Amino acid sequence: MQAPDPIERWTNPPFEAKVEGERILSRGASDSKGNLMAFICAINAYKATKRKTPTNIKFIFEGEEEAGSPNLPAFIEENRADLSADAVVCFDGDTHPSGRPTIDLGLKGILSVELRCTEASTDLHSMWAPIVENAAWRLVQALSTLRASNGKVAIEGWYDECRRPSSDDLKTLESVPFNENQLFKEFGVEHFAGNLRDRCALKALVFEPTANISGLDSGYTGPGGKTLLPCSASARLDFRLMPEQEPRQLLVYLREHLQRQGFDDIEVVPHGFLEPSKTPAEAPIAKAVHKAAQDTYGAPPIVYPNSPGSGPDYLFTKRLGLHSVWTGCSPPFNNAHAPNEFTTVDAYRKGILFAVAIINEFSRIGDQEKKQR
Repeated sequence: MQAPDPIERWTNPPFEAKVEGERILSRGASDSKGNLMAFICAINAYKATKRKTPTNIKFIFEGEEEAGSPNLPAFIEENRADLSADAVVCFDGDTHPSGRPTIDLGLKGILSVELRCTEASTDLHSMWAPIVENAAWRLVQALSTLRASNGKVAIEGWYDECRRPSSDDLKTLESVPFNENQLFKEFGVEHFAGNLRDRCALKALVFEPTANISGLDSGYTGPGGKTLLPCSASARLDFRLMPEQEPRQLLVYLREHLQRQGFDDIEVVPHGFLEPSKTPAEAPIAKAVHKAAQDTYGAPPIVYPNSPGSGPDYLFTKRLGLHSVWTGCSPPFNNAHAPNEFTTVDAYRKGILFAVAIINEFSRIGDQEKKQR
């Protein structure tokens, strides 16, 4: 669960769902309580009509995904027998701005860390700047070595195991619509990082590893000025990873890089590890979700060979050996992780129908395969 901050920008209490017109506002309305409840309502629909689901359904509810799912790996290992299955659907996705549902056939991994720098034993008057090291400057200098001007990660060994997109991946991406002007307007920017344009920007979004600074903390940040020399500074970073990149190995590369650059005094504190995942487009569950999306929304879904986002999908694909598809029903640009997060009544209702269609279609494909055997 993401924190509601900045709380003052919410139009209503973030943990009290409120309907405003067609929108349902609350923290988690789109990411992903709304999606989760839509799938539960689908099961309730079977019960309400006194029908059995055509296939067995197992739910895993896990509330630590935003923190890197630290306890889920042990749960998976301890409950392998109970988690036997034919496939996985994670109902945690959004619909495209065109109104068509999206399907992700893989997720980026993630390495989340905090860098900490401490110099003097206490904050000092800034007159001491000529002779006392400033922790904020020291940390900024260290951060500047992690990323090249073209956006590439500048850490030795970072791309050694990175699997580049296959010809099938690139072909799948060709069918994904991309409206850069719509994104410029939505994000309030005039250009993309590195001046990337059109399909090049989409390709980078889906296939490139990243080094992102998500937070900086040092010194005085209150109103007015204060001539202060901060004794400590910290930065939160997340690195998005492509298939075959292993976050724990990359943590080693990060520490070695800082040592080589003369920043062995910078403390590296890991906060989360998620491995990348991948499912083939020809997997039965991928075909079932594709057909269910078409039937529910009256248009073919938009299939991403890889999601720009991350999640604990590798536990199903790598640890349990299952095919897994990420999809969902949240509306686009839904303010996830930000104030006034929302879903819509229509998106919620269609999500219920979508979930029912997935269950029915996967069961139908399974029955066909049994007959062919």
